[in-house]
Amino acid sequence: MDRINVIEHLQEVIHDLHGAQVDRQLQRHAPRDRFDPTRTDVSPRIRRAITERLPVEAIVMTADIRRSSSLMKESIDILQFANILDDFVGEFRTVLCYHNGWFDKFTGDGFICYWLVDEGFAAQMQTALTFSATVMESFRSYYYPAFLANLRNMPSGVGLSIGIDAGPCHVAPIAGDLTLVGLPIVGAVRMANAARKPYELLMNAYPGNRLTEGASLNSGQLATDLRYQAAPCCVQTKEYPEGQEAYAFNFLKNGKNLFA
Repeated sequence: MDRINVIEHLQEVIHDLHGAQVDRQLQRHAPRDRFDPTRTDVSPRIRRAITERLPVEAIVMTADIRRSSSLMKESIDILQFANILDDFVGEFRTVLCYHNGWFDKFTGDGFICYWLVDEGFAAQMQTALTFSATVMESFRSYYYPAFLANLRNMPSGVGLSIGIDAGPCHVAPIAGDLTLVGLPIVGAVRMANAARKPYELLMNAYPGNRLTEGASLNSGQLATDLRYQAAPCCVQTKEYPEGQEAYAFNFLKNGKNLFA
C-alpha cells in the first residue's frame, strides 16, 4: 500500500471513528425515530451542522421548579424527594425525544431542552409551546401533590417556571458529551428566573416577535382543545433591572385559562 493510500485509509478510519462517537452522543440527546426507538431522528442537514461545527437555529426551553431548595429542606425523606425529581425529569426527557426535541441537561431543579429549526420556525415553536403546557399541567396535577405528600411544611410559591428563547447556537462536544452552546440558553434561563407566578411561561422578545408577527390577536391553536395567548410585557431581570421586552403566555383549555 503506497503512502497516498495509507493516508486515505487513515482518514477513512478517523472519519468512521468520529461518526461512531457522534452516534453515541446523539443517542443520549437526540429525538427518537417514531417507528424505531433504538434509532435517532436527525436530518442530514442537522447532522452535518453538528459534525462540521456549523451554527444552527435553536428554540431553547428551560423548566425550573420554583422554591426547589425549600422543597428539599422541608422534605420528610430526601431520597423520596430525589425519586420524584428523577421521575419528573425522566418522564419529560422521554416525551421530549418523541416530539422532535433534544435534551440538553438536568439543572438540579429542572432541565434544559431545545428544538433545532430544520424547516419551519412556527411549527417548531408550536411544538415547544405544546410541550411546555404539558410539562406545567403534569407538574401541577401529579408532581406537586407528590412533593406535598413528602413535606413537613409547604413553602409558598411552589410551581414551575418556563423560559423560552431562540437564535443561532452550536451543538458541540464538551467534556465528551454534546452540549448546546449559545446566547439563547442565557435568554431562556433569564426568562424562567424572571417569572413571578407559580406557573408562568415567559418568552424573550426575539422569538415572541417572530411568533406573533402579523397575528392580530397574538394567539394560536395548539391542539383541538388547547390554545395559547401571548401578551407583550416588560420583565425585570438581574441584567436589566429597569426591565426588558418579553412575552407572557397563557394557555386555554376548552376556553378556560389553565394556570390562572
